[in-house]
Amino acid sequence: MLKFAASYRILLRMPVCSGPPGSRRETSMRHVAAVLVVGPADPTSAAGVTADVLTIASQGAYPLSVVSEMCLRDTAQFDARIALDPELVLEQARMILEDAPVAAIKLTLPGSVDMVVALAGLVSDYGNVPLVIEAPSLILNEDDTDDSPLSAAIELLLPQAAVLVGDVAVCRRLVSSAFEGDESQLSVEDLGAALCATGADHVLLLGGAAGVQVVHVLHGSSGVVRRDVFERASVPVLGLASSASAALAASLAEGLGVPAAVQAALRCAHAAEGRHFRLGMGTAVPGRGTRK
Repeated sequence: MLKFAASYRILLRMPVCSGPPGSRRETSMRHVAAVLVVGPADPTSAAGVTADVLTIASQGAYPLSVVSEMCLRDTAQFDARIALDPELVLEQARMILEDAPVAAIKLTLPGSVDMVVALAGLVSDYGNVPLVIEAPSLILNEDDTDDSPLSAAIELLLPQAAVLVGDVAVCRRLVSSAFEGDESQLSVEDLGAALCATGADHVLLLGGAAGVQVVHVLHGSSGVVRRDVFERASVPVLGLASSASAALAASLAEGLGVPAAVQAALRCAHAAEGRHFRLGMGTAVPGRGTRK
């Protein structure tokens, strides 16, 4: 499992403190809870950095964004995601991290090993900043014969996470990439425990769509921390994991502890889901910035 560590060390730099040097900080600066999001550009805005920006702003925090990938998709289908140059992504992320005081970081798991290695090196320099990682549902649409990006993420990114967020199906795929055995037989509790064993402080498993209710379970190193039950949307809606993980990062940036931040984030995500509408010919999108 340590096969990615050598590349990871190459990209490490001397740690720097989030925020600008004292000579550049003016006394008139307004201090707000800023959240840096790094993830794909999704043209539907159902997920990716646009979704994160809308969600974080709705929670009263200030969003900062860096695009790491381009998604080829619409509301009906997903074709691919294409990684940008990791060095370019790192350069832009470091510029904003060294300029603005960031109170939380939210990453979407990348689809390339090189990007995983690059982002792992970046967040390791900001170990005092809470890190939320979203395991996106589009993982289920990608080639399941190449699990190297997921294996790299388990080795390099998950041990740095304050919270990993993903639905049950996606997290089963994540577990299958690095663990032997039949992950389909794991209970939700065992699935959460397996992912916490990677080093993640917490894992938020978003429940499936069966029945009229959906149950989300927050796991910690000692077991289940909390369960939250919500009514299921009347139709499939894109982007629940995106909404929940971005709102969670915003709440952590505001100083909430993980259990309280998860509760606030799930309320925000389900409120947006409840305002869903059909934008195109495919799946409905959440109403994050819409008025009714």
